[in-house]
Amino acid sequence: MILISDQRSTVLFEGEELCLPVFLDHQSTTPLAPDVKQVMDEAFAVPGNAQSKTHAFGLDAADRIETARRQVANLIGADADEIHFTSGATQANQTILQAAANNCDHPGHFICLKTEHTSLLSPQEELLGKGHQITFLPVRENGRLDLAVLEAAIRPETCLVSIQAANNEIGTLQDISSIGALCKERNIPFHSDGVQAVATEHLDVKSLHLDAISLSAHKIYGPQGIGALYVKRGLFSASLPKPDGTPATALIAGFGKASDLAHINRGKDKAHLLTLSGLLKEALSRELGDNIVFNGDQINKIPGCLNVSFKGVSAEDLLFECPSLALSTGSACLSAEGETSHVLKAIGLDATSYDSTLRIGLGRYVTEKEARYAASILVSAYRRLKG
Repeated sequence: MILISDQRSTVLFEGEELCLPVFLDHQSTTPLAPDVKQVMDEAFAVPGNAQSKTHAFGLDAADRIETARRQVANLIGADADEIHFTSGATQANQTILQAAANNCDHPGHFICLKTEHTSLLSPQEELLGKGHQITFLPVRENGRLDLAVLEAAIRPETCLVSIQAANNEIGTLQDISSIGALCKERNIPFHSDGVQAVATEHLDVKSLHLDAISLSAHKIYGPQGIGALYVKRGLFSASLPKPDGTPATALIAGFGKASDLAHINRGKDKAHLLTLSGLLKEALSRELGDNIVFNGDQINKIPGCLNVSFKGVSAEDLLFECPSLALSTGSACLSAEGETSHVLKAIGLDATSYDSTLRIGLGRYVTEKEARYAASILVSAYRRLKG
């Protein structure tokens, strides 16, 4: 059994001790914010079930949940009654697809990107099996959608457009505002997987004409195991599942606090991540030059995600050479299955390139010194492998 406690160590770098390994996989999950942990501990300390309305403990739990609902809603400019808690973004994505399918004439038509997260692509196999039709739109080499391609794909029977706001592997941001305006003009419900974008981007559901959006707590420094689906009031209301079972009060309360912190810190977090990513890109480019390629749109992107191809080496070998860094070769879901990235294929990388690609995920608590240390370790490891 490999435990993180067994892997902990320190290193002296630039005259200061750094704790290892340095966590650089924030697209897979983020650390729990201390203030979030405190809110969760307080909720865990009270044995209330929100469904028990006959005593103070149950009412306390219900109040914590409604407070969190308002906090999540405030993060995206929604109303509290439009927030539906789920076990995570995967369930949220599955829920909106099923609700749209139940609400449209059969067969319905769905539109999404070839680069969508697997939690949205996988359920669509079931839709295809039930006779629905799906158009998987291509993206440019930078990972962005051509709006004209989307416009041409829309049919009279199109019942949902679902476009990920920011890609979890390459960080590319889509033009959600223009997509939302087009969908509103065509009177087609528009859903977005907002998981990766919401920590640093202002996703206001009303101004962006978003009818539905999936969120996940553990991508904004909240707990794992809880997410939310925003659905515009009145949309698919008959097809949305009713809450079942005992609500996870502490997880929901933690999600609410994480949303509150994200709303407050969004600008500061984004500026910090821009500094870190700029520092890392400059250091890697200076030392390795044409031996590396940064994938995805380098302007329209979330600032904490760097997807880098290291020419002539295997990404797995590079990871092995960097035990002091917690990195990934791409999506955590795909890594767990040992599958090749469909995202890198969709932006035109060949097999050699995507086998040499790492994802560096920066976060709120990563320091500039840790970013410089990471760059030095990657450069040294690459040079060792190249001989």
